[in-house]
Amino acid sequence: MSKDAKPAQKRIDQFLTGPGGRADDWRDLIEAAKAWVRGGDRANYDVALADLSVTEEFHGYPGLQLMAALREAALAGDAATSLALATRIAQALTTRSFRQHAGDWSLKDDGNGEAPDLLSPVFGSKRRAVLISKP
Repeated sequence: MSKDAKPAQKRIDQFLTGPGGRADDWRDLIEAAKAWVRGGDRANYDVALADLSVTEEFHGYPGLQLMAALREAALAGDAATSLALATRIAQALTTRSFRQHAGDWSLKDDGNGEAPDLLSPVFGSKRRAVLISKP
């Protein structure tokens, strides 16, 4: 973290604001990462990551390994990796795909940036079910 970037004070009751507050924190991190990639100030990203890290340690996903990877990418000065990883984590949180797809827990990005297909293949089939009514 840069010497000028100070995390805002987070209160524990903000943890209880639910998924909306958590989604806002991830959105703030991604926006700061996008600005950093475009040549903006990394300090804003560092502050957003520090703010987010306060409550993320209480959640199972993304877990300690992925949060450490976010911090390591920032320490290495790698804005593109920071943005890619933050986006992938936020997407997995939004779609809840981390519950079904083990790859969401991996540091290696196997995806192409698209949301995983979470619907059963049956929904896309052209087969139609025949309903039989009983008299």
